Parts: sequence; C-alpha cells; structure tokens
Amino acid sequence: MNMTQKRSAFSMIEILVVVFIIGLLATLIGPNVAKLMFKGQTSATQSTLTALKAALADYKMDVGRFPDSLTSLVKSPGTPKWRGPYLEGQTDVPTDGWEYDFVYNRPPQQYKDRYKYYEIISYGEEGEGSPKEQWLHTGA
Repeated sequence: MNMTQKRSAFSMIEILVVVFIIGLLATLIGPNVAKLMFKGQTSATQSTLTALKAALADYKMDVGRFPDSLTSLVKSPGTPKWRGPYLEGQTDVPTDGWEYDFVYNRPPQQYKDRYKYYEIISYGEEGEGSPKEQWLHTGA
C-alpha cells in the first residue's frame, strides 16, 4: 500500500469494537428505560383512577347514587338529574396505562373488605389474570 493513499474504509476490528460498545450500552440502559416506561404507565393509571373517582362522586351528587357502569360518566343513562359528562374532554371511558379497560364493580367484589359502594380495578401490564400485586385499584 502506498503511504500517500488515503484509507477509505473501516477495518473489521473497528466495526467490532463499535458493535460491542453499542451492545454494552443497550444492555446497561435497556432495563432502566423499561422501568421508566412501566413507571409512566403506572402513574398514568393512578391519575386516571383519581379522575374516575372524582367523576363518580360528582355523578352521585347529581343523581343520588353511583352509576351502574363507567359509561354513564360520559354518556347519559337517561336519568333526568344527569348533568354530565363528568369526565372533562372525554367522549369515551378512558383506559388504563396499558390500554386495558378498567373493571368497575358496584357493589365491590374483589375488595369487599376495603370498599363499601364500588371498586375500580386495573389489572396492570398483563391484563386480567395478572398477579394481584400488580393490580391498581380505588373505590369508596
């Protein structure tokens, strides 16, 4: 090779070193990104549960009882005292952070000992059938 010629390609060793560094970074950073995403979905679900609980309280103040379904918070069930929608800016009942529907039970079924009137449950990342410690819930 003539010393005055320029090198125009990477060597195999240089490419392997770059691939190794990218793999190492992905290994170190990947799990942390996944944890942050899960945390975000959990926070979004908890915020939605709080909003649903407030909307249910407003509904009860207007109608005199809790609704039979969460749909009554955004669409009139035909009750004359209904003054909704009770979820501002929503045309449908919101889903949890993993895009699953919330489970609304009136009276409570899963948490009878904790709530008297109703319960709202998100089964978490794996949906229905996931381990109970992943569930997020609220009620009254």
